[in-house]
Amino acid sequence: MKIAYFMDYGRGFGGACATLLHQIVLIKKLGHKVIVFFSNYYGEEMSDEYRKICLDFGIEYEWETYRISSQPEDINIISIDKNYEYLRDVIVENNPDLLHSVQINPLVELISREIRKPHIMNVYPLLPDFFSLKYMNIFPHYHLCDSWYYAKLWNRYLNTDSMCIRTIACSAFKKKDFSKKTINFICVGSIYKKKNQLSVIRAFHKALLCGVEGKLTICGYAVGEYCNECMKYVEDNKLQNKIIFKGFCTDMENEYLQNEVLICGSTRESYPNAVSEAMANGLIILSTPVAGVPEVIEDRKNGYLTRDYSADAIYEKIIQIIKDIENNKIEEVLINSRNTFLENHAPNTVSEQLIKYYRYVLDDYRKDKKSKDSIIKIDDFRASFHEIISKFNENRAEFTYLEEISNKLWYLYYITDIVSDMSVRGKKLYIWGTGKYGIIVKEMVSVFFPQISIEGFIDSKRCVEFYDYIIYNPDDILSKKDVIIFIAAVNGQGEMIEKLEAMNKRFNRDYFILSARAW
Repeated sequence: MKIAYFMDYGRGFGGACATLLHQIVLIKKLGHKVIVFFSNYYGEEMSDEYRKICLDFGIEYEWETYRISSQPEDINIISIDKNYEYLRDVIVENNPDLLHSVQINPLVELISREIRKPHIMNVYPLLPDFFSLKYMNIFPHYHLCDSWYYAKLWNRYLNTDSMCIRTIACSAFKKKDFSKKTINFICVGSIYKKKNQLSVIRAFHKALLCGVEGKLTICGYAVGEYCNECMKYVEDNKLQNKIIFKGFCTDMENEYLQNEVLICGSTRESYPNAVSEAMANGLIILSTPVAGVPEVIEDRKNGYLTRDYSADAIYEKIIQIIKDIENNKIEEVLINSRNTFLENHAPNTVSEQLIKYYRYVLDDYRKDKKSKDSIIKIDDFRASFHEIISKFNENRAEFTYLEEISNKLWYLYYITDIVSDMSVRGKKLYIWGTGKYGIIVKEMVSVFFPQISIEGFIDSKRCVEFYDYIIYNPDDILSKKDVIIFIAAVNGQGEMIEKLEAMNKRFNRDYFILSARAW
């Protein structure tokens, strides 16, 4: 087979990108032809992690221009319109049997429909409210996921033909020595709220107070307010010698070598890469029951599963592990863990599953002819969005941040009638946020909702005027029924949404997110 792969922008190195890149490595090792593209939309900057894998496995790549999204709200219609013909010609020239993208790539999907080649997307977690608006179907039909939990959800909302193939652990299984008294723990992933590191830290602290001997190493990008909160807890409790923040680590095998237990405290994941990596390196897996993890990990059979996401629940399993090490129950758990690794994460296993799915997709695509002439293609797309794209181009001089506004045109197209109808019924528009996105959303309103007046801005930290508009405290506005709220902030967006939902405000009905979606 000949497969064209479409990666992300190359600057960062997240779990979804790592999964697809390792799948490319497996396919190349089997002797199939791979063509790999990275997007130069933000420049041709390649992270060290990407570059190393490509060099180690002889993966050549090219740069092309396209946009991807991890969710259906922030589709960049300008990029699709502008780059369609050129990328189509590149793909046609390479003549692959199928196309495979990381995340949602509507540009490649629309091209695949014209050239009649199947297109697969690797995309993972979602929030149900992503689909509270009915979007035009420009999304791929074939879908790979690393958990059945999210595979079934994507199928439910987008009617995808979804398959679960677990994450790959490329190293051979290693056996650990659990006879020593000190047991070291590791927590892997960028430090942010959904990874729940603070609960892991609190749990480990409680275990230390109960006599557990060892250290907790936290590996992952360490920036932001939540990270500062985690570090402050460690400092306030004088735990710097017991809980170590290492930042992003390029040599994770060495980190796993120095530890015995992986703790995954996440509240939102599909299936963490760290679980398969740690399992391959012989670590005991301790995880919250997040998404697809309970599909693989059974409590005290091949790992340890907490009852919920709290520090107390994680602490209970730390203590259980120590007891099971002392009574030799851990040997049975580790044998089962090795078998789980071989059945789910070993390269040979994943290779077989991936090739089987590729062959299924090719066969299914050839047989299914009923909808190929009726599906939405680039001409339909351009006809639908011609007016809003034209309005954007005509008003470029009015926009301070062109890129941020272009990213929201797709979403604006779908909410225009809803917001306009609400305004006609007497609801007043408020913009929540007075920073960069406050400016962006104000400009959006003036161009795309010229008939609607801004009643004022909302900000709990500022009390002066903003562009001659009054700034209101959230409590003074959210209790009102006759309001439309445009969220215009990324930092603190989660707290804003929580407050809105607590006041019975509903997404895409009472409030709308006009800044980048933080989820």
